[in-house]
Order: sequence, then structure tokens, then C-alpha cells
Amino acid sequence: MSEDVFNDYERASELYEMILTDYSNSLYAVEARKRFRRLRGDNIN
Repeated sequence: MSEDVFNDYERASELYEMILTDYSNSLYAVEARKRFRRLRGDNIN
């Protein structure tokens, strides 16, 4: 995942959140939501 390559988890979280708010109908929103929650520390099954 790109956030691991650049080691900038805070910036990745901001960008994923932007995708979720600005582009909620995007096909990428589902993946962005998963990655955002993982970065936030939520338990995802």
C-alpha cells in the first residue's frame, strides 16, 4: 500500500478522508474507507 511506501500515514489518512467526503460516489470510496479505518486503528474483519 502506498502509505507504507512513503511512511506518511497521517497524509494518507487525510487523502483517504478527502476521497470519502469529496468523491463518495467513486468506485475507490470502498477501498479508501477500508484503508482509512485501518489507519485509524479500527478492527476490520
